[in-house]
Amino acid sequence: MKELLVVVTSFLVIPVLCKRKISIGISICASALIMAALGGLDLAALKDVIADTFFDFKKFQQLMIVSEVAIIGVLLRKYKIIDEMLDYLTLVVNSRRLLFMFIPAFIGMLSVPGGAIMSAPLVDKLGEKSNIPKSNRAVINLIYRHISMHIMPYTTGFLLVMSLMPQISIYKLIGLNSVFVVIYVISGYFLYIRKVENSTNDHYYFKWVNVIKLLKLTAPIYISILLNLVLGIPFYLGMLANLLVLFLLHPTKTFLIDTIKSFNFNVLYALIGVYLIQSIIGRMEALTSFLTLTFSNPNTVILGIVAISFFFGITTGYQPTALGIVLPILGTLSLSDDLLLLYCHFTFVWGFIGYFFSPLHLCQLFTCEYLQVPTMELYKKYWKFFVCLLFFLVLNYFIMRVFFI
Repeated sequence: MKELLVVVTSFLVIPVLCKRKISIGISICASALIMAALGGLDLAALKDVIADTFFDFKKFQQLMIVSEVAIIGVLLRKYKIIDEMLDYLTLVVNSRRLLFMFIPAFIGMLSVPGGAIMSAPLVDKLGEKSNIPKSNRAVINLIYRHISMHIMPYTTGFLLVMSLMPQISIYKLIGLNSVFVVIYVISGYFLYIRKVENSTNDHYYFKWVNVIKLLKLTAPIYISILLNLVLGIPFYLGMLANLLVLFLLHPTKTFLIDTIKSFNFNVLYALIGVYLIQSIIGRMEALTSFLTLTFSNPNTVILGIVAISFFFGITTGYQPTALGIVLPILGTLSLSDDLLLLYCHFTFVWGFIGYFFSPLHLCQLFTCEYLQVPTMELYKKYWKFFVCLLFFLVLNYFIMRVFFI
């Protein structure tokens, strides 16, 4: 099939560009443009693709949220608030094993591409004290850095779900994802953390005031979620409350200027590229018909979702790509809301599996570079974790069938 060949060829450009030190976001955008050219889109169709990407209000909201999250992440680092968070975390948590988990998980709440580089130095320092191999430190950093992707509703994956599947409850999807997260966290613990000597934290000195201080410092991360849950305020507005709380934590005359300077188009390119690709593939009639046929057949739908989500995750090194391609097609089918939720969950986790183990995964690249761990050594450590997740996902499918199918 010509259109399938066009899509595969276009995605093969991404690793080539990334190897030349071009960011994953720009690489995905370049892949979209190559896909449009090879797919034979005329100027009128290309104009519609661009209009669909930049002038759709729902997509504009998602781009706003991504920008706001990135700005908050930069300001938390600039004002040293993230350092204070970690200081108070060490006062609240009295276990070196838990610190190994909590430090990258905390920093992972700042949803920025390649954010594992922020937690790598801290995990490295803790790992040196615990005398564990650098490869284990790298795996621990990567595993716990990505917990928030499955449960924080303003991460890019959930923003795509809200845009493409508004009928799906984000919080129900988080509930399903949480089952995966539990197995994900437990597997990581037993494979890589359980052998760490669980000595007490030298800085530990528990007081309730430290817990309150920690909640106060992390408020710029979770206030928007509370506003959405309690008052139904959309995230693109709730993020402004996060910024306000951030200002109250660090009042400064230069706050507005710092906020403007913190804006970075690079964080938008990947999401823009996904929207472009989604719109382009939507105009490839033969490929869309093939995917629709695959997803509408009860005998092939799960296998199709797994294979396609994993493929797009591993070839782009960006989990939302799978969501951007699979969900619009699922949305055209006559499915109950419960079944649509289940299929969305499968797309989410299998796209993540492809992304997490992808050689293009930015967090992996940055962590290996910082810790000086060869990629092949990392994958030798990874395989047991991959098998555990694979076993659970297969088991999870049969369990979910009882409730949804």
